[in-house]
Amino acid sequence: MKVLIHLAVLFFSIPVFAANEVKDDPAYQYQPNSYCGACHQEQLRDYSQSMMGKTPHDKVFQQFYLGLNAKGEKDGMGYKGFHPDEPGDCANCHTPDVVLNEGHEVDLTEAIDKGSQGISCDFCHTVADVRVIRDPDTGRYTTDINHVVTRARGDTKRGPYDDAVSPAHKTVMSPIHLKSEFCAMCHLNQEHLLSISTYADWKAAYDKGAVTQQCQECHMPTGGKDRPVAIGGKVRKAETIRRHLFHGGHSKDMLDKAATLKLEAGKKDGVLVVDASVTNSGAGHTLPGGATLRNIILVVDAQDAAGNHLQHLGGKQEKLPPLAGVGNTERDFAGHPGKMFARPFVTKTGMVPAGGFNADHELFNTRIPPRETDHSTFHFTLPEKGAIKVTARLIYRWTYKPMADKKGWDLEDIEMTRQSVEVD
Repeated sequence: MKVLIHLAVLFFSIPVFAANEVKDDPAYQYQPNSYCGACHQEQLRDYSQSMMGKTPHDKVFQQFYLGLNAKGEKDGMGYKGFHPDEPGDCANCHTPDVVLNEGHEVDLTEAIDKGSQGISCDFCHTVADVRVIRDPDTGRYTTDINHVVTRARGDTKRGPYDDAVSPAHKTVMSPIHLKSEFCAMCHLNQEHLLSISTYADWKAAYDKGAVTQQCQECHMPTGGKDRPVAIGGKVRKAETIRRHLFHGGHSKDMLDKAATLKLEAGKKDGVLVVDASVTNSGAGHTLPGGATLRNIILVVDAQDAAGNHLQHLGGKQEKLPPLAGVGNTERDFAGHPGKMFARPFVTKTGMVPAGGFNADHELFNTRIPPRETDHSTFHFTLPEKGAIKVTARLIYRWTYKPMADKKGWDLEDIEMTRQSVEVD
């Protein structure tokens, strides 16, 4: 309401400041999102729907941090289950305001109790710079937010426009807000392993020329009609207004654009041979992304004319691993013909999957880099007669099914695409 009063009474131009004027006010108190949303209503609506906008209060995230199951019972599966007396670095990205204020790692619960606004509007738009620090000798990154982020707390808000004026605050055009390096402050995390590698994966593809877009161009798409970005502001071209939805793996629309599946099948030496090609045709980073729990499973099935499943003849290398789900439900695919695209971590004692906080090494890494194609071959028995139908599906899961089963999490299978071919 205060902002609306400002608009009604104090609607005057405030000069745009130069981008290199970085002044940080340690006494500044971050404003809640609702304050910013009084004028930036569309942005607040978008952001409130996003996964980023739900942190740090997202239940699944908190349960993984605290080592709790969906019922709130301790199960040891999570950061606090392994490091009960240490704060960890989870708060760095989920409550960055408090961590930066304190100058060191903070327990997540403590950060929330101290009034963290999470990854708020005001936090992001008072960031002046983000540095990507990589040791060229070891290849390891420095990702502690206290070392990579420069803040400019105060009444000057930083964003993509060089002509923005506001009656509520000063404005400055910020080049870092248009670059993937801004996202690297959280979508890059170095522990014993590079537990979140999204930025590094994108950068490798960008440097090769396989990708030409910045993160914002995919995850903050433009569109709609010409409109102002704030109440009372100038009308801007729709193609200059980026949505704040931050859609990713939880979005069916994004997944539909991420991969291309090609399926071929034929008879050879008395056996049905199926070739499946999966191309990372749309993602600017690996498929799936850089968080270790994300996985995509290719499920291949062959049936005779009567709908009976043909016997699979291939070895272990043609079958999905236990991480695809062990059980008797139609969603448990372990041992089924197919392939998993993922990068699961393993502890020193052999526990899998592991989080970045207790990982010792990778079990395997089958993620597909941007614009590259993975080829897999599968073998089945031939029926005595009749046509054969082969179907392949790509299914996205934000975590491994065995973990979701143990935690009691509601895990949705999102079908990205499917292809079918018939063999006479």
